Amino acid sequence: MGRIGIIGDASGRRYSIKEVTSGEVRVEDETSGVVLARMSSTTIVDAGGIALNAHASRHAYGGADALPDNSLRLRQVKVEFAGDTTVSVAAGSTYTVPEGIWYVKLGANTRVELYIAGAWNTLIPAGGIGLIMSDGANVRLYNAGTASESSTLKEVR
Repeated sequence: MGRIGIIGDASGRRYSIKEVTSGEVRVEDETSGVVLARMSSTTIVDAGGIALNAHASRHAYGGADALPDNSLRLRQVKVEFAGDTTVSVAAGSTYTVPEGIWYVKLGANTRVELYIAGAWNTLIPAGGIGLIMSDGANVRLYNAGTASESSTLKEVR
């Protein structure tokens, strides 16, 4: 039976992940002796004895606190990516991101800004990569550099 020990940087507490039987693993706070979770290939049980997979199923499939029939379920979410769109933004200029959900890879001096509370605020710093949602008016790319540069957008449909 194997064991991995971890000491928390912030707390100094000792944690372990142990194989307690063939196919069952336990996560334990060794400092306090509390078992945080037990796991097998089919079940995860938290410290309170709640089987997490059963808990989620109860929500989805008619339990006491089931989700309404018109709720969005993960299996309904299908993601499709459009092709890359390259956008050139002149030095000191902006480009308003069209309505939609986009992955963005920014040029070295270009950042994503969000208009909120009466001001433009940095959402993704210059040169970064991230996921943005735009209403077509309140999200923009801003090139703070001294030359035109390109950024790439990929729409999520």
